[in-house]
Order: sequence, then structure tokens, then C-alpha cells
Amino acid sequence: MTAMHNKLGDYVSSLCGGLRVDSRTREEIDREVRAHLEDHTNSLTRRGLSDDEASHRAIRSFGNPGIIARDLIVVHSQGTWKDAFLTSLPHLLVALLLTAYYRHSVVCLLATVLVAGLGAHLAVSRRAPPWSFSWLGYCLVPVILAALLLLNATHWWTLLGIAYIPCAVLVVVYVVRQTASRDLLYVSLMLAPWAVITAWCIATQSFSGIRTGSLNADGVQVYGRELVGSFVALAISSFVFARIRPRWGKALALIIPLAGVLGYVSLYCGQQMSLWGWLIATLAVLLVSIPTVREFRG
Repeated sequence: MTAMHNKLGDYVSSLCGGLRVDSRTREEIDREVRAHLEDHTNSLTRRGLSDDEASHRAIRSFGNPGIIARDLIVVHSQGTWKDAFLTSLPHLLVALLLTAYYRHSVVCLLATVLVAGLGAHLAVSRRAPPWSFSWLGYCLVPVILAALLLLNATHWWTLLGIAYIPCAVLVVVYVVRQTASRDLLYVSLMLAPWAVITAWCIATQSFSGIRTGSLNADGVQVYGRELVGSFVALAISSFVFARIRPRWGKALALIIPLAGVLGYVSLYCGQQMSLWGWLIATLAVLLVSIPTVREFRG
């Protein structure tokens, strides 16, 4: 019996080892395949076959693990329409929030707060489903903003900054590591808005204002439509990311909009950006894109 389980375990391990899906999905597939093989094997042993012969036939009837793995990737890589909408929703909410700010619309603001609260509740109650990672990137915004504000702190606030900033870095590193343990593509999905925010903050020279706590909105106001358009583009890319099946397609869905935003900022705001600004914005886009590189190998 132990030899039978070892043989089935080796087959399932070889099959699931070739699955490029998030770890939680891989565990679910592992349980499903293992249960199916054990049921088939037990059925064959009840017909009089030995354990060894039964496990051998069950594995042979299941098929080549490489082919099965590719079929399972196709099945499990595509999210539902609801998943795709929820993945794109936080970017739409940011676009709506910016619209509320520019148009002084209380209705847009209230709608943003209500829908954001609902989305956060669903993400927590369902134990971090794949669509929640696009929300998680925005949840880190207050953590990073507080760290930026404390960089120029004076008097006793300096002590708070010394204590808080390392903790903020550890929180970000922990969240990124936990996300990477699920799927590297989720890291890019989570950090995509940060590349856009970084590029626009540098283009509108907003970082210095954020650090001093006296942000001048004039530069941001000039590019109001473009800012809204950037987050709408992120929403579309996230929607495509959730619905498309090939993982290389998911990677392109994340990279192309980021490259488009950086290209737009470079063309229309290039004169306002220093060399360091260009380098930081480009580095932000590259860092977000790095986790997608392995999807184009082989």
C-alpha cells in the first residue's frame, strides 16, 4: 500500500510541478488529482488487481503529466467575469476618486468610499482570492505615504520616523514575499499602480510636496484627464489579466499599459523631469515588470 501511495505521489508531484499557477490553486489541483487517482486505484483493486498493477493502470489512464498540466493551466488560469471586474475595480475607484476631486462631486466621493469598503470586505472574508491583489497595492499607499511624511520630520516626530520607517519597509517586504509565494504575476498586479503613481508624481514634481506635507495640486490639476485615463488603462489591463488564459498574455496585459503611461509621461512631461526622475520612473516600471519575465521563457 505504501508503494502504491509513493507511486501515485510521484506522478502527482511531477504533474503539479509543471503547473505555473498560484500556490493555492496548485494545492487544490494536487488534492483533486490525488483523490481521483486513489479512487480509480481503489476501484481497480476491488476488481482483483494488485496494488502495484492498479496504481500503474490508474496513472496510465490519466495520461502524460506534461499534457495534463498544460490542460489544467488553461482551465485554472482564466478568472470569471466577476473576478475580472473585481480585479479592475480598485483602479476604477481611483479614477472615480480623482474625478470627484476635480469636479468637486460628493456623489462620486460617496460612491468610491462605499464600493471600496465593500471590495475590502469581500477580499478579507474570502481569504485573499486572486482578484484581491490589485486591491492590496492600494492598501500599502498609507504605509508608504506615512514613511515619506516622516522623512522630513523634526523634533520628537523624528523619533517616530526612526521607529516607523523600518517597520514600513518590513511590512512592504513581507507583503511582497507573501504575494510571491502565491504567484509572481500577482506581485506585478499588486505593484502596477505604484509604477503609475511614481511616474506621475515625478512628472508633476509632487514628491517634494508629499514629503513636506504641503502638496501643491496645481501640477496635478493640469494633467487631471491624463491621470484619470492612466488608472482607467490599469483597470482595463487588470480586467484582461484576469480573463485571458495564457500566462504570457497576462504578463503582456500588465506590461503594455505601464509602458504606455511611461511613454506618455516621457513625451508630454519630459521637460519637467530631471535625469534622476527619468531613471526612477523607468526603474519603477522595470521592477514591476521583472516578475513577468519568466513567462516568456520557453
